Amino acid sequence: MAGQGIDLKLRLTLREGSVYYFAERHLTSPEPHYFVVVNSDPLAQQVLLLSIITSKVEDVKLRRKACPETLVEIAPDTFDVLKKPSIVDCNDPRQIPLTEFNAQFVRKEIRYFDKDLPVALRKALRKAIHNSKILTPEMKAFVAKP
Repeated sequence: MAGQGIDLKLRLTLREGSVYYFAERHLTSPEPHYFVVVNSDPLAQQVLLLSIITSKVEDVKLRRKACPETLVEIAPDTFDVLKKPSIVDCNDPRQIPLTEFNAQFVRKEIRYFDKDLPVALRKALRKAIHNSKILTPEMKAFVAKP
């Protein structure tokens, strides 16, 4: 059953647009990053699809210059959890099983923010994910259509 065995605080906070802060072992940087949940129904889907928010805006734009329609820029004045202009590369979300994410959350390795990403930015992420020529149809199926 969806959400069974999942920490109550995580169940109450986990939805499209939720923002978490943690170090992800598969990133080249050991520093924690902000991640935004892009699944339409993460508890039911059992696998989290998390897009990484980075402040390395120019690096990402350069790397994805052939597909700018898959990038979403976020200014600190539109999402004040961020201190610097940032960007999301929607070609490279992380897939983390809900049970694994829950274990990290319970161990307090993941920090939750009481502020979700604004609706306009969530819509932009959906559109950018569905514009990706890199993501599989299975990954795109986790995300609501724009």
